[in-house]
Amino acid sequence: MAMKKVLLVAYHFPPIGGGGVFRTVKFAKYLPEFGYQPYVLTVKNSMYDTQDLTLQGELPSEVEVHRTFSFEHRILRAPRRLLGINLKWFYIPDENIGWLPFGILTGANLVKKENIDVIYATSPKWTSLLIGFFLKKYTKKPLVIDFRDPWTDNFSIIYPTKYHERFESKLETIITNQADYITVAFDSIKNALIKKQPFLRSKIATITNGFDPDDFKNLNIHSKTGKFSIVHVGSIYGMLTAKPFLIALKELVEEKAEYKKKLEAIFVGNYGRETSLLVTKYGLEENVRFVEYVPHKKSLEFMLNSQALLLLITIEGSEGDGIIPGKLFEYLASRKPILAIASENNSAAKIIKSANCGTVVSPRSVRGIKNAISDFYEQWMEGEVFATEMENIAAYDRKILTQKLAQILDKVT
Repeated sequence: MAMKKVLLVAYHFPPIGGGGVFRTVKFAKYLPEFGYQPYVLTVKNSMYDTQDLTLQGELPSEVEVHRTFSFEHRILRAPRRLLGINLKWFYIPDENIGWLPFGILTGANLVKKENIDVIYATSPKWTSLLIGFFLKKYTKKPLVIDFRDPWTDNFSIIYPTKYHERFESKLETIITNQADYITVAFDSIKNALIKKQPFLRSKIATITNGFDPDDFKNLNIHSKTGKFSIVHVGSIYGMLTAKPFLIALKELVEEKAEYKKKLEAIFVGNYGRETSLLVTKYGLEENVRFVEYVPHKKSLEFMLNSQALLLLITIEGSEGDGIIPGKLFEYLASRKPILAIASENNSAAKIIKSANCGTVVSPRSVRGIKNAISDFYEQWMEGEVFATEMENIAAYDRKILTQKLAQILDKVT
């Protein structure tokens, strides 16, 4: 039986690296096993520096990648960088809107030439959803749109005027109305969309992010280490902060000489300027190590060679409750104990507790953070081996999650 064909519209795709890439890469990797040949539509001149050339090697031969020009450049970000001006004054829905005409033209030709059965567009970038919307209009093919993050309900987006906010909200409404199905990375996005448009309930589903067991094969693992290392992988930006953790670490190393010698925190990735300034301020240079962005496999090695993993969701109030960082699922698959500095109501915190794979402490409780670190350290000193039960996290396997997407594609085709 011939495979159906799906066009994946995704701005974030290798060689671009970072957390936004993996969802689409893994769908592209596993969709052929469920009857779909993926064609990927992406950009060839991204403005982003972060790259991971190793990810392209994960794609099976069935995947065809088509890269198109996008009218964008770092200079388009100059108003924000130089003057602090909100880019939303100029670019709607985002600064990558210059991809729109080229994405539509190339996408329409692909759909016609290859007889594509269904279109899938993932966001952010929100321009991807616009491309998917117009391709549906022009080609009459069914459209599935994907929200890895909330759009107009995103607390990190600041609209310069009510007009800008209303205009983007209208865009969101039009696109979600026209989509044949909607997938989201976590329930809070789904709930917010249904609250605004109750009829979406019949055509929306959550497909979480996950982990790929293949990624954990043939890694360089060190069997012994003289230090207890707690590792944070990924970006710290915006309202996220490592401050509560660093205060707790500072107090621990001041209170006990042994901790000064044997406790180590490693931040891997884009750790942010504030983090490095706090380390200097608290005199933690001997206990904190920074590692710039590394390829995906290398980041997994840091996880597996740690004694514990640090998850920061330090955004106060309800805005932070729905956040589930994509790295959480690879944290789970590493089977290391997780220290989550987050609200008890946070969705990621609930996953950690239900999988029995770590400790959740409020960002406001420095004492609680100190106790958690001390508990992990003492267990390590006593030779206790922590390992998350795989049956508790099996539902987050990327292959299983891709099967869910394939079932949705079957519905709309």
